[in-house]
Amino acid sequence: MNPEVSDDQLQSFGIVSRVIRTELNRVLKPYGLNDSNYFFISYIADHPESSQGDLTRTMFLDHSTITRSVAKLVELGYLEKHLDEKDHRTTRLFLTNKGAEIRYEIHELTTTIFDNTFSEISSEESETIKSILLKTANHLEKTRSKK
Repeated sequence: MNPEVSDDQLQSFGIVSRVIRTELNRVLKPYGLNDSNYFFISYIADHPESSQGDLTRTMFLDHSTITRSVAKLVELGYLEKHLDEKDHRTTRLFLTNKGAEIRYEIHELTTTIFDNTFSEISSEESETIKSILLKTANHLEKTRSKK
C-alpha cells in the first residue's frame, strides 16, 4: 500500500471491506446468498421470532432492503414467516431446517475469509481486531437506536 493510502484509515477500511465483500459473494453464490443477506440466517438463529423491524434496527439497513432480503431468503427456503399471534401487524421470522443446516457452513466460510484476510497478523492482533470490531459494532448499534 503506498504511503498516501496508508494515512487514510477510512480508505484502508474500504479496501479491506471490498476485498471481504468480494470473497463473501464468491463463496456464498452457490447458496444463493450474498454479502448483504447471509448474516440474517445467523441473526435469526440467535434471535428466533425476530421481526423485520428488529432486523432493520439491528442490521443498519433500510426497511426496503430488509423486505427484499427476507423475501429472497423465504424463496430460497432458508426462512419462514409467520404472523404474530398477538399482533397481526407483525410477522415473525424463523429458520427452516434448510436454513439451520447451512448456518454452520456459512460460519465456517466467514471464519476462513476473516482468517485469510488477516493472515499477516499474529493471533493476538487478530483477537484484538475482533474485539475492537465487536465493541465498535455494539457502540454503533446503541448510538443508532437512540436516534
